[in-house]
Amino acid sequence: MRLSLYTDLSLRLLLYLAALEPDAWTTTPAVARTFGVSLNHLQKVARGLAGAGYIEARQGRTGGVRLARPPAEVRLGAVVAELEGLGCLVECGRGPCPLAGRCLLKTALDAAERGFIRELDRFTLADVLAGPTGAALRELIAREADRADPGSP
Repeated sequence: MRLSLYTDLSLRLLLYLAALEPDAWTTTPAVARTFGVSLNHLQKVARGLAGAGYIEARQGRTGGVRLARPPAEVRLGAVVAELEGLGCLVECGRGPCPLAGRCLLKTALDAAERGFIRELDRFTLADVLAGPTGAALRELIAREADRADPGSP
């Protein structure tokens, strides 16, 4: 299964926010610079994640984004399932397929997709950040903050 760019950026944004101090706000431009991704795409992702209740967003001069839930409560499978949808690997109704209703392929693919989501659900944002991923991400965040504010000690 290949995740969409939208889901990929969503997971990156959630990890970034989970790596910050609890309740810390940041900006989407800072996140986009850190990951080297399109700011426009990331802002669209942030709107979607805010609408789904994963992050909080505020507008204006003091605006930004932050995680809306503790990292230990955000299961990766739930995020991917919500963003990608389930049962969408094969669309038997499109066409329509002359094998619809008589083919085991969709059943097998749907079962594999559910297994994929179940495996992802074993992990939370906190789990991912507990190891080398968290250390590397915090280092990237610190490096980007130093570039943004060259006068800091």
